[in-house]
Amino acid sequence: MSEDKRKINPSGMEIAAPRLTEQKASVAENAVFSLAVVLLGVLGAAWCFISAFSLPVLSLTVNLYALLFAAVFTLSYFLNRLRIYIHFLLIVLYSIAAWHFRFAMAQGFVITTNQIMKTYANHSGLNLPVYLVTVKTELYPEVCTLFLVFILFIVTGLVCCAVIKQKSLRLTFFATAPFLLAALAFTITPNFIAVLSLFTCWTALLLTRLPAEKKKGFLKIHSGYAGKSSSTAARSGLLSIPALFLCFALILSLFPRQSYQRPRELDKIRSNLVETAANSPLLNGSRALAGNTDHVDLNNAGSIHFTGETALQIKSDKQYPLYLKSFAGSVFTGSGWEKLPDSDYTGINRQLGGRNAQNMFYLFASLLHQQNNPVLNPFGIRVKNVNASKQCIYAPYNLSTTPEAITGVHFVNDEFIRSDSLFGTSEYTFYAYGFGPGEITSNISGLVYSVMTKRMFHSEGDTNIPDSTKSFFHNQEKYYVLNSENVKSYYETTIPENVLQAMDIKSRDYMQAEQDYRVFLYDKYTQLPQSTREKVQKLLKQEGLMDSANIRAASQSKYYSGVESMANAVKRYLSKNCSYTLNPGKIPAGEDFTEYFLTKSHQGYCVHFATAATVMLRAMGVPARYAEGYIVTPEDYKSASAGGWANIPDCRAHAWVEIYYPGLGWQPLEVTPGFNVGKSLTQESDPVNPLPAQNSFENESSSQAESSPERKAESKAPNSAAPSSAANPAAETGAKAAADSKAARLPIFIAAAVLFSLLVFTVLKRKLGLSRREKCFAQPDFRQAAVGVYAYLTQLTKFGGEISAEVNELAQKARFSRNGITEDELKVMTDSARRLARENYRNLPKWKQILFKYIYNLL
Repeated sequence: MSEDKRKINPSGMEIAAPRLTEQKASVAENAVFSLAVVLLGVLGAAWCFISAFSLPVLSLTVNLYALLFAAVFTLSYFLNRLRIYIHFLLIVLYSIAAWHFRFAMAQGFVITTNQIMKTYANHSGLNLPVYLVTVKTELYPEVCTLFLVFILFIVTGLVCCAVIKQKSLRLTFFATAPFLLAALAFTITPNFIAVLSLFTCWTALLLTRLPAEKKKGFLKIHSGYAGKSSSTAARSGLLSIPALFLCFALILSLFPRQSYQRPRELDKIRSNLVETAANSPLLNGSRALAGNTDHVDLNNAGSIHFTGETALQIKSDKQYPLYLKSFAGSVFTGSGWEKLPDSDYTGINRQLGGRNAQNMFYLFASLLHQQNNPVLNPFGIRVKNVNASKQCIYAPYNLSTTPEAITGVHFVNDEFIRSDSLFGTSEYTFYAYGFGPGEITSNISGLVYSVMTKRMFHSEGDTNIPDSTKSFFHNQEKYYVLNSENVKSYYETTIPENVLQAMDIKSRDYMQAEQDYRVFLYDKYTQLPQSTREKVQKLLKQEGLMDSANIRAASQSKYYSGVESMANAVKRYLSKNCSYTLNPGKIPAGEDFTEYFLTKSHQGYCVHFATAATVMLRAMGVPARYAEGYIVTPEDYKSASAGGWANIPDCRAHAWVEIYYPGLGWQPLEVTPGFNVGKSLTQESDPVNPLPAQNSFENESSSQAESSPERKAESKAPNSAAPSSAANPAAETGAKAAADSKAARLPIFIAAAVLFSLLVFTVLKRKLGLSRREKCFAQPDFRQAAVGVYAYLTQLTKFGGEISAEVNELAQKARFSRNGITEDELKVMTDSARRLARENYRNLPKWKQILFKYIYNLL
């Protein structure tokens, strides 16, 4: 017996210090309790994560693998001599399996990442990237489950080590809490049973195993006693787990989850954090102008600024002014632009027969064997992404590069192009034709004529068409003048069978595919929310841009010489009624973006003008899309280095409109006042003040202006491409619980830290509030001081008591009298306020006294 543990009694006998001993728990009890805690932690963390982000998984497979991993790791920690061999074998098997399933795991990782990005975007307003998945939709659950199983193996190993070997609540919390916090950070509610399991794991460790293991050190040689404890923790823990579940169930029965409402202050704090994060350099690249790949959130279209840093570098064999598109908005929600769902393209992709609408001009030129015609300005361009969004692919219009001819990127249906790589694409090459906005135009009859005669450019005297088809061209003359009544039938024109039969088979297939696409796009790209459509159409009628209900006679109707004439009417209206500024402020919450811009603010930048023009054209019946990306001007080529690379600064980020020309595809339409890409006119010309409107229309011909039925186009002959004068299923959402019981069982050390922080904050807040109030009462302007005192008295009346008639009269005098009040009268008011505060405080119950003094800072 050691000397420090022995004591000698008066009789001279040596007596050992009293020793606390407990019955030692069996290995089986320890193993079962440890397995239960590990399973609660692992399954709780896994299903918090899966349910929060609606991951498509095979539920039974996940649960069985979690049980298997937990059992194997738990067994290894109770077989001390074999532990290192078991762990080595597990690592080898894990490495072999990871290598074998590496490609499926990578796809599972991408699917999981996409679900996280989408969920965060829905709960924060951030525009986060979504990456390309190459596996079939029906395989999503399998590959996602496979990826999560490999992650589950690592998490289970960490939790077992924390619970069994280290016996540490802190390590257990750090291993499992991130899966819950990843959801709670964005106010996403995971599955309630999963949250309950996770909190039960932590609480069981806190109340049982952890205190028992620490007792020995706490009691060791303390006041003459020695402690020994390894005993009842497992047995009491096994009993405590169902007890904890019953306690949580009782709490929920007394305080139903449905009754919980998150405090407004918490929502406000969260909104501020999201806004700060969204405007940070880390996320700004994914949500800023020209950095979207999924949707455009117009609620964030506030003031913008440019740093002048290089966003892109380009090397081109021709110095053409260009629009490099990165995103096309197809669906307008009133507060944003979104791409069309992939499901909408199932039918049209089949009808196009492998053709892509982004190559429409190239397909047309190839059909006429004109694809190498120098008149079409063919060129090649290499783009190097320096500081722009790496997920975006900035591509020119009129592409001759087809999806099959380029790797590493993905043509998103008929809309835009996106990177295939998880980390984006930094450099790529495209070939295209160098036409700018307004430089090409077409109509349906001109397209048919060109296909039949194999002549892209119509000249006088061309009559080489069969007599049987002349009636078709004659009927098309009615579309030489358009308005909102006949533009739909114009786009949905069906080529008669006799005309198709007069073409060769390749031309017939092309015309049929183009016709199918025209019908498809009219349905999809004239979409608007009904309330938006009604309000914008009312404005258009008031401004004379669209037929009013009281106009009946055809001679009085509003007509245009073509689609481009309708677009130019919208441009003129915007230039006349709205001004350009980079600091328009955000649209107030609840307002329709377009309506607010057109009827209230009347100021904005390219996003505002492009959105408004697209909506106005759709309301007039013209298919149109919102587009954004970067513009390249002749001025930008002057900065080219010796290697031929031209720097495109971030201020070239821009938004514009797209309209569809039959056979030519979607073409850019500039609608922002003062912008002219060909003449290097951008926001740098005048970044704040309204820009001159006339620059946008210097190249307009008189034939594009609105006209009456008698004033038709100069030539009724069809023409096409003539140079003018001038786009996953998920598992069911597991969000079934609110946050009423989530924070109730946090570990004691975290709760203590939070309480201490709140205490410090409360004390500092009270001192600051009292100091400000005293300064207000003591200010030299007695009138303002009296107003402050009266405001303070008004707050006091909410807790009882009344303001005296004398004080009321003095407040009226201070506010409305020319002479104000004297210092003595102000003292009467302040004394009355302090007296009322003390009386209120004494008459309140204890809990309200705390609110009165420390929350509302009224005393």
